[in-house]
Amino acid sequence: MSLGKKYTWADFLRSHPEHKQKKIKRTSKEGQKAFETAYKQHIKDFLKERLVRIEKEQEQAAEKRKELSKSLKATKNADTAKRLKERLSAAEAYIARLDRIQGRTKTLQKNV
Repeated sequence: MSLGKKYTWADFLRSHPEHKQKKIKRTSKEGQKAFETAYKQHIKDFLKERLVRIEKEQEQAAEKRKELSKSLKATKNADTAKRLKERLSAAEAYIARLDRIQGRTKTLQKNV
């Protein structure tokens, strides 16, 4: 889901009931300004939480990769080693994807 759909006018009115009581319209200058300010703050918080989740997943993936490499070194069976190598390469690809996602999220944070 895009960042634009993460925070809507209805979400804004739920979190800021004073604007609902004043019956401020979304298209008015005051409404637009208030919504933009609240939107930026909401998105900044959302992106911070996303980075925390990504870092947690990176740590877990690194642990899993470490365990797979230990078991690969300990195995003697060729078939088991082949399967472990496939799982290890999948874990490394996942870590690379997380790095790309983290980079994109940091870029979004700078641009917001």
